[in-house]
Amino acid sequence: MKANIIGYYNTVRDFLQSNLGKQMILYFAFYVILWGFHLILISLISFFHLLLEHNIRTIGDWISDRGWGLIIISKVAVFYLATLFVNLKTKKIFSLKSYFRNSIQAPRIEVIVTLLFLVIALLGLGEIKFNRTMIVEIDRLLLSIIGSFVFFAVDYVLLVILDVFYPVREDSLRLKRMILLPLFFYFFTAATFVYEQTITLKLYAFFVLLVYSGEWRRKNWTLPAVFLIAFIVPAFSLLGLDPVWGEIYSPMAASKKISTASVFILVFFAIGYLQYTLRKKPEYIYRD
Repeated sequence: MKANIIGYYNTVRDFLQSNLGKQMILYFAFYVILWGFHLILISLISFFHLLLEHNIRTIGDWISDRGWGLIIISKVAVFYLATLFVNLKTKKIFSLKSYFRNSIQAPRIEVIVTLLFLVIALLGLGEIKFNRTMIVEIDRLLLSIIGSFVFFAVDYVLLVILDVFYPVREDSLRLKRMILLPLFFYFFTAATFVYEQTITLKLYAFFVLLVYSGEWRRKNWTLPAVFLIAFIVPAFSLLGLDPVWGEIYSPMAASKKISTASVFILVFFAIGYLQYTLRKKPEYIYRD
């Protein structure tokens, strides 16, 4: 029994000392700080509302109504603090700049086909139609678009930075990374932004797509940007899947509920197709 406990302890210790373990620890630390910062922000808002003798429901409605603004402030502020810490590690700055300069991959026909499949399938599954009940507020629509982009982009860029600082090269570990870190993203998001949005596992599926596309054929940041800008952000802000405001300010809306299982199946088929094309036409030139 004691030997089993010691063996388990050594396994966990070795994992946490590995580069993947270090990435997970630092990602966890990022969200601990983000959770604390966001809690302080919400507490200050609640405090001033209570001074005005507003009830809890009014406070909750105010926070929900300004959800994207609070999310953007929290994520950008804490990410900025994280970049200040990164700047202290001067030896790695060159590697980071080199990554963003060299890891550019133009969208290929396979990526365009995948995008079209995802968009058309989503339109069909939800029977997306023009939203007749839409409240026309361009500023809210723009805030939803910016918020959706920041919501995913901050985490993805952070993971890129962590992978440059603590590179994971083994294929088996990179597969674990693709599964575990999006899972962290989902759970930490659910724990942090409790008041602003409706949390579903769709977030996990979308983030897996971003992480996978960043590894497709070779490391890159451009394909995740393409999937984020051309699929995920429009799905949130234009097609009524916004987790904060729903379809209130969206020009289009789903007639049928798009289940989490459906989104997982779509992403599974998208990744499966890209993986199939990768095996069918392998690329031997790799630039790290």
